[in-house]
Amino acid sequence: MTPMGIFSKISSIFTGKKELDAANVELLRDALIGADIAPDLAEQLVGKLRARGTVTESEAKQILFDAMLPIVGKLAGWPIANHLPVPGKSESPMVILISGVNGAGKTTSIGKLASFWKDMGHKVVIGAADTFRAAACEQLAEWADRAGADLITGTGDPASVAYKAVEHGIAVKADIVIIDTAGRLHNRADLMDELAKITRVIQKLDPGAPHVSTLVLDANTGQNALNQIEFFNKAAPLTGLMVTKMDSTAKGGFLVSYAANNKIPLPVYGIGYGEKLHDLRPFSADEYLHKLLGM
Repeated sequence: MTPMGIFSKISSIFTGKKELDAANVELLRDALIGADIAPDLAEQLVGKLRARGTVTESEAKQILFDAMLPIVGKLAGWPIANHLPVPGKSESPMVILISGVNGAGKTTSIGKLASFWKDMGHKVVIGAADTFRAAACEQLAEWADRAGADLITGTGDPASVAYKAVEHGIAVKADIVIIDTAGRLHNRADLMDELAKITRVIQKLDPGAPHVSTLVLDANTGQNALNQIEFFNKAAPLTGLMVTKMDSTAKGGFLVSYAANNKIPLPVYGIGYGEKLHDLRPFSADEYLHKLLGM
């Protein structure tokens, strides 16, 4: 069941009924679990419904919303698309490292970010450090062309391409350098070591780089996203997350569990909804929960 199932399940439970009784609360708990919310958290949430006795459909959704808002609200942070250096004033560019597993939507996200910043008057450089797949470089070249950004490519060692991209960014006085890394499984130690190497190499040019380290997560990923965050954070310490494909039936329910299990979770910088250059939106806890619950 996808996260879409939360509110469709609520509606089906209420079919022919005006109120939700205690017995049917269990069905709602199953719907929450099926929507990638951890079982213990799902139990806590439906406990709030049990405490109310019988509730209407709208009341059930509002109770869940009120219970989850303080949890999900912890994910709010500065939107990456709006966090900008002053054009032409920085001595060195803001370096952004983008990582994630294959198919998460890294390349598309980079294109959207580059386009947004270019439209704001910033000079943007993109480093195509995914040297393992020719198709990845070709796709990134298309996005860079559409966004009007410089593209630095190369073959062989991804870290060398990342170095060249930052070096070029400094030389042309770019405001932002975005480094695309190869898609990798979080449980492949060799690939994660390579990601750590990229960080070490670019720090030779700027000890503070990367200034932003972002993990891109597919909204369909489910609870496995929590493992991805843990492993990627060890290889290239993360500063935030982006969630893609939120225009599909998936609504990224794993974010509720992630926020609940961390006192200070990483912020969600942005949400990707489509394939167009401007389909990038800042994260809003209120909007996220309304979509998740079908309110």
